[in-house]
Amino acid sequence: MVQILILLFMTVVIPVVAGGIFTELPWGGGGKRGSAEGRGLAEFLFRWIGGQMCLWAGFHIICVPFILRGRSFGDVVKVYVVYMAALILLSLARQIRFLASLARRDKGMGTDSRISGKREKTGRKADKVAVVLWCCAGCLLLLQLAAACFLAYEEGDDAFYVAISTSTVDADTMYQKHPYTGGPVELDARHALAPFPVWVALIARLTGIHPATTAQVALPVILIVMAYGCIYLLGNRLCGGDARKLPLFLVMAECLVLFGGYSTYSVENFLLVRTAQGKAVLAAIVLPFLLLLLYLLLERQKEGVRVGAGSWFLLALTMVTGCLCSTLGSFLTCLFVGIAGLCGAVCLRRWKSLPLLAGCCIIPMGMVFLYFWMR
Repeated sequence: MVQILILLFMTVVIPVVAGGIFTELPWGGGGKRGSAEGRGLAEFLFRWIGGQMCLWAGFHIICVPFILRGRSFGDVVKVYVVYMAALILLSLARQIRFLASLARRDKGMGTDSRISGKREKTGRKADKVAVVLWCCAGCLLLLQLAAACFLAYEEGDDAFYVAISTSTVDADTMYQKHPYTGGPVELDARHALAPFPVWVALIARLTGIHPATTAQVALPVILIVMAYGCIYLLGNRLCGGDARKLPLFLVMAECLVLFGGYSTYSVENFLLVRTAQGKAVLAAIVLPFLLLLLYLLLERQKEGVRVGAGSWFLLALTMVTGCLCSTLGSFLTCLFVGIAGLCGAVCLRRWKSLPLLAGCCIIPMGMVFLYFWMR
């Protein structure tokens, strides 16, 4: 139980607290027709996933130089814990400042709007169709979580990636031993520049859970819920917070995942079978969240609203997270952002955003050049 609590603290509580850095971003809520409960859940999911992107990006920036220099895994753990503590302190400071500004702004306002809002909330009747759809969405999610935890599936890549996480914890080295034989091996640029298995090893080290159990049982629950959190946020924006359309959107997405095993390389198969692998996280979490950020960015540019520095910072961190998950993620995130930037520049005449988007691609493009140089 203590290990499970530590796992939840590391993968839920700390990311939510770290996501407070982006408290001022009005990107988490739903549309104007969404309920207060829906907006609250959307903001929570946005903070959770955005905070996890900060943690993942920081881990990648810390870990890769240590791998290239042949440093020990313990050194990475120590530096990452310091980074995590600094991020939490920065987030708390920003939240206190943000809440203080809200208090000053609302100090002179009356309570009429709040009272009317409460009356509207209590007078609203529950939509039975929406309740049934939400129950179906919850049952399908629980079914997938149970399948990921209690059912076994033969996946050849686990013999490589889980073995890397295990050897990282046991030998305190990173990519210096062959995962199959345990003998010394030359540095592999393809895997060394995308050290997601090392992050799995870090979670195993901090929680005390065996790396194989962490990768096969513990993390799939967290990552699957996070993947559907991204789908919820996308649906919340596309459906405008509609009481029926949003749960129906989730049910359709869950059905596609459940019946997506037509190929071992499909995104649906990656989500349920290879959940704790970096390429699965890239396909199921990073790219959908990046799509959400780009959608919101173009939406705000279309409305003529100024995009703050925090928005660009979160976009850049999400792209760095793509580098952590897979070496191909470095190229895919840049391609994704480049296409969206060109479409926005041509359709919305927002040419000034192109240099900022190019700035977000600096680290991913650097990883691409480093990969070819090491090859």
